[in-house]
Amino acid sequence: MPISAISQTQKVSVAIVGGGMVGAVTALLLSRHLPHVKIQLFDRLAGSLTQGDEHAASARPSFDSRSTAIAPTTQLCFKQLGLWPQLLPHATPIHNIHISDKGHAGQGLFDRFDNTGEPLGYVVQNAGLGPVLMRALQQANTVETQESEVTAVNISAKGARLTLSDRSVCCVDLAIIADGADSQLRGQLGITARVDDYQQHALVANVRHSKAHELTAYERFTARGPMALLPIGGHASGVESTLVWTCPSAQLQAYQAMSSAGRLEQLQRQFGFRLGYFSAMSEPAFYPLRRVLADEQVRQHVVLMGNAAHFLHPVAGQGFNLSVRDALRLTAVLKTSAEQGQYLGSLDVLSRYEHEQAADQHYTVGLSHSFHRLFTGAPLPVQLGRTLGFLALEFNPVVRTHFIGLLSGQAVPQTML
Repeated sequence: MPISAISQTQKVSVAIVGGGMVGAVTALLLSRHLPHVKIQLFDRLAGSLTQGDEHAASARPSFDSRSTAIAPTTQLCFKQLGLWPQLLPHATPIHNIHISDKGHAGQGLFDRFDNTGEPLGYVVQNAGLGPVLMRALQQANTVETQESEVTAVNISAKGARLTLSDRSVCCVDLAIIADGADSQLRGQLGITARVDDYQQHALVANVRHSKAHELTAYERFTARGPMALLPIGGHASGVESTLVWTCPSAQLQAYQAMSSAGRLEQLQRQFGFRLGYFSAMSEPAFYPLRRVLADEQVRQHVVLMGNAAHFLHPVAGQGFNLSVRDALRLTAVLKTSAEQGQYLGSLDVLSRYEHEQAADQHYTVGLSHSFHRLFTGAPLPVQLGRTLGFLALEFNPVVRTHFIGLLSGQAVPQTML
């Protein structure tokens, strides 16, 4: 719906703080499955949420030139929301995943027949995803957007009281906080977070190569850190991929100062020639890498979502997909609770969500973190162990099935509404 003119003090059922990908998906799921619940979405760039065009989307950090790996469960979520036909022109299927360890014999190759013939996932361009989500929000009857920043959250027995940047107040039964890894509201509530600084930065860019990617995603582990190359272009003959390339933070300035030719030469040396010769790279962006895990995800009237709850290393492509599964699980719990006449903001209800989603979060966070620990500067015994692990992935069907379940977000039973 269009941006609302909120009164000095307004009472709504659910407020979502943050209009990025996770906040938007959560709002759409709640709107569809709890049609009698009024939802207010607060975001300082809410104007772009309602315009629904590519120019407006590009102004949002979430919807820039990067791409996002979409797991099968996330694709199914978009299908159930009726958004997949609109996203398909911006999506490239992943039919193969090639994992390799530079300088060592271990490697693994998965194809779509490891997923009953279906793609192992998709790569969706954020600049295309943004307008689709924005238009859907605009058409959602029970969602109103407010172009304002939430500066404080105060919890009482009656609900959550949100103070906005214009000093107006919104009282809600449930506040869903999805304002990013550096969530100010998380800190303002006194919720601490464990931070593991990986001492790495990610270089993110699009690259052109001489060989077609044939819908293959590459995960390459080197002594300097992991890298991923994800196919884009929509078809097997595409010769462009999205690159996520980690470098030690101590060498960040050197990577930033490199010429374009120097970066391509370094990339070629680290990745090899599976995609032929790299000929061009877009202007890269650099992002610090760390793991951030909130010590609490729920309180009475409050739940943390997205990067505010857990911020993961990007190379395994798990962060957004886990957040979508969180949103699916939360929606299912709230839907059941509403049908049973329970109060949506009660700690019992929110604790049930946290309990039911704990295993999925545990496995997914563990997978992401173990990639970093096992493949960055590991001693010889660990190197030998991971080579044996690659052999198990290649030849042990039980290990292979479990690993592909982890990568595709299907390691534990999923909630699909």
